[in-house]
Amino acid sequence: MTMASLGRTNYIGDMTSPQIRPAGVTSQINETAKDALTWNGTERPSTPPEQRKYRQSVIHEPGKIVRHYGMADDPIPQGPFGDATVSKPGESVAENMKGNFPNTEMGRWQLEQAEDVYASSRREPLGQGYSRGVKIPEGLGTERPFGMVIDARGKEREGQARRIMFPTDQPPQDDQEGTQTHSLYIKSHGAYLPGEQRRRNYDWAATQVDPVTHRFGATDKDDIRDGVRKALQPGLDQTAPQAPVVTSKLHEDHKAATVDRLGTVRLLGTGERHLPPDHAFGMPSLRKGVREPGVEELMKLSLAPEQQQPDADLGKSLREGYRNIAPEGRVFGVPSIRTDVPAPVTRSVASTMNYGNEPDARALLRPPNSVIRGIHEAHYIQLRAKAEVAAIVKDAEIDLAPEQFDAIFDMAMQADGEDGKCCLDTFFRARHHVLQKTLEL
Repeated sequence: MTMASLGRTNYIGDMTSPQIRPAGVTSQINETAKDALTWNGTERPSTPPEQRKYRQSVIHEPGKIVRHYGMADDPIPQGPFGDATVSKPGESVAENMKGNFPNTEMGRWQLEQAEDVYASSRREPLGQGYSRGVKIPEGLGTERPFGMVIDARGKEREGQARRIMFPTDQPPQDDQEGTQTHSLYIKSHGAYLPGEQRRRNYDWAATQVDPVTHRFGATDKDDIRDGVRKALQPGLDQTAPQAPVVTSKLHEDHKAATVDRLGTVRLLGTGERHLPPDHAFGMPSLRKGVREPGVEELMKLSLAPEQQQPDADLGKSLREGYRNIAPEGRVFGVPSIRTDVPAPVTRSVASTMNYGNEPDARALLRPPNSVIRGIHEAHYIQLRAKAEVAAIVKDAEIDLAPEQFDAIFDMAMQADGEDGKCCLDTFFRARHHVLQKTLEL
């Protein structure tokens, strides 16, 4: 490369090797990259016709059929596409219906008589609904509706439907097995007690069968196991008579000398040793005349009773400033029931904290009878006026004289600290206090 070649702007073929033919299809000059990207005309040179079929912009040109470049030069045939199909007219539905179904009245009557033997023709005649043999009274379903008019809306306003579903005019009863209330709940809700059998009201006394202890089914009196196996192999049956087997005496003597027997010492061929019954094998742990320390003495280090006592400073910190002595009666940790903090006004549904306003385990395991009627502890501690408390006492059929009621109400009102109001819990506590004083007199 020379300085002259670096400064030129056009390609000159005779400046290189004139004896070598330039590479490429043509030998024109001015074929540099700059000359290829620069044209003199106002429009960009178009793609040659033989290369247009390979361009995606030509294949997907708007308004033209998408054709593969392998079929781009194929001529399009003139006329309709494909071969015309000529269909032969066949049998129509109308001709089949005319040929099978009778056209005359007599023929149709004969067909009905022939099909009358089928149950489907009797229950569902042609052109009519399915007949189930039910005779509906005249006008039912057209002139008057089905069922009976019970005025459900009026009874619901009066509270009759609620009293029928959950009667409140009777004292609460224990939901025991066999009561009428329990039977109603079984029929309506399927509320069976734990372990309760399903009763179908059978007359067990007539059959002399106790359904609590009786077990149905057949029992096998002969306890025979592996019957087929023993029948095919009689030698396995220990109860069947066995043929005597003769063995050699040498084998029996070897068995008596080598086989271990339960409760006896194995014979080692040493003969009789004439040992006493209380003989114990092994070396004694305490030798005669020499007192060796045992495990107890080793654990206690053979110390005097005064030395075995715990140290006076055991469990106490001897370093000033590092003692952790809590006052008596102090309880560490956070209480489970947070009565030490006020309950929030709006409580989150995700909060599991108990602020003392929830029932305890005793109330959950043995709830009072009033819970069944929807009466909770909040109803007892709610402040009520004197007239409302008097109405509740009257409905509860508690016999109190007017002057006695006024005295008890004034005592409860002073205990609650409210003017003209008290809660039911304080009222009944005051009544019990008055009754206790009356009994003491």
